[in-house]
Amino acid sequence: MKNVLIKESIVMFRNIFLMMTLVAFGFRSGMAGDEEKKNVMTNMKISNDKITSLQAKMKQRKTSSFMDNEVVSRAVFYYSKPGKYMLDPGNKEDNQYVINGKEIWMINHKNKSVTITNDAELNFSQYMMGIGNSMDVLETYFDVKVGPKKTEKKFNSFKMELTPLKNGKLDGKFEKIVVLVRDDLWLPYGAELYENDGDTTVWEFTDFKINQSIKEDLFKQEVPKGYTVKKYEKK
Repeated sequence: MKNVLIKESIVMFRNIFLMMTLVAFGFRSGMAGDEEKKNVMTNMKISNDKITSLQAKMKQRKTSSFMDNEVVSRAVFYYSKPGKYMLDPGNKEDNQYVINGKEIWMINHKNKSVTITNDAELNFSQYMMGIGNSMDVLETYFDVKVGPKKTEKKFNSFKMELTPLKNGKLDGKFEKIVVLVRDDLWLPYGAELYENDGDTTVWEFTDFKINQSIKEDLFKQEVPKGYTVKKYEKK
C-alpha cells in the first residue's frame, strides 16, 4: 500500500510540475502553423526569456471515477532559474516538493519522511520540467492548436490544446492538456489535464510575482531532523 501511495504522489508531482513548467517556461516559438499560434508562442517565448524567478498561488481540483467528491488542494509555487522549483502547500497534510538540480524531493511532514527520486527514474516526465533545456523540444511531443482570442475582464486570453503526437514519447501517457494563456503577462493562468482513464485535473494560477527576490533556502534539500529517507524505485 505504501508503494502505491508513493507512486500516486509521484504521478501527482509529475502532473503538477508539468503544468508549472508551462508557467515558468512557456513554449518555443517558430513552429509551423497559423499566425495566431505563431503570435502567441512568440510572445510567450519573449516573456519567458526574461523570467529569472516566479512565484504564484496554485489551486488544484481533481476529479476521478474512483472518488466520490472533487479533491481541492492549494499551494504556492516557486521557481528560480535555472531548474529550481518548490511547491509549498503551507500545511503538514499535503506533500512538499523540491527540485534543486536533478534530484526531486517529496517531503511528507505528517509521516516525517523524505522520498527522493531522480530525473531518470521519472521517465518521460523529465522532459517536462526544464531540466537540460528540455523545454526547447517540447513541440516534438505535442500537436499544438491555439483557439481565437477571448476577452476577459482584465486581459485577453488564448486557449491552447496540446495533444501527444501519435507514436511519440508521450503517446498513451494522457489524452490532452488544455492551457489558458493571458496576454498581459503571456503566461498560463489555467490548465486542464485529461487522463486516459477519465480522470481530470484542473489548475488555476493567480497572484503572479515575477523576477522578485526568492530566498535560496526555499530550494535547499536538507533532511529535517528525525525524518526517514526513502529512494523511490519504479516497480
